[in-house]
Amino acid sequence: MLLRRITKHVKAQNWFAVGLDFLIVVVGVFIGIQVANWNDARRDRAIEALYLDRLQQEITEFSPQAEAGYQSVRDRQERIIEVQAYFRTGEGRETLDGKHCAAIVMSHIYAGTIFYPPTIKELIATGRIVLIRDHTIRTAILSFDQTNDEISQLRTDIQIDRMVLARIHPDLINLGLYSWEDATCDFESMASDQAFLNHFTDNSRRFGAYVDDVTGRQSEILKSLGTTVAAGLGRPIDPD
Repeated sequence: MLLRRITKHVKAQNWFAVGLDFLIVVVGVFIGIQVANWNDARRDRAIEALYLDRLQQEITEFSPQAEAGYQSVRDRQERIIEVQAYFRTGEGRETLDGKHCAAIVMSHIYAGTIFYPPTIKELIATGRIVLIRDHTIRTAILSFDQTNDEISQLRTDIQIDRMVLARIHPDLINLGLYSWEDATCDFESMASDQAFLNHFTDNSRRFGAYVDDVTGRQSEILKSLGTTVAAGLGRPIDPD
């Protein structure tokens, strides 16, 4: 209809009317583009809010689990340190018990869960990370992803050639039949067995890296990301 009217005005050489018709077309196109852009922006903001809300929920769920895992292996590390002190000084044998033996038996286990919020994986895989307008949050998400890769690689690396001490030294360790703490250890003989001490020391160093650089670091980066997301959303930050 508009094209017919423009054609009519051209034939009539009514240039003012032609110009007015073109102006109407340009304004209409401009308004249409602006409305489309506004709708796209509103949709993007809704998607962004959904992602950030989901991410905060996942962090709220994972963070306590990561911290609990960290505390658990830290407790085991404390028992290992106490055993090392006995091996080094010969003192404190009377304080060593089933928990200390269990720590020795489990000193080759470095395979706890690596917590990775699914929302981060989706944001990066789909390219929708660009929808996160807050530069601090976006940077924190990408930093978390990179650090998580490093943690996962370290966990893999420290398991190479690990020593399963109960298999290598069955004369010194009796696993028992039910739980880890049913295991019994010949601490006195261990202290004088250089092969065992070498294997135990190797495991202890790996376990220390696992505690500090895997579980501890993981708990730390989850808390940090949670704080950043909560601050960006203007929500209260859990002091724990």
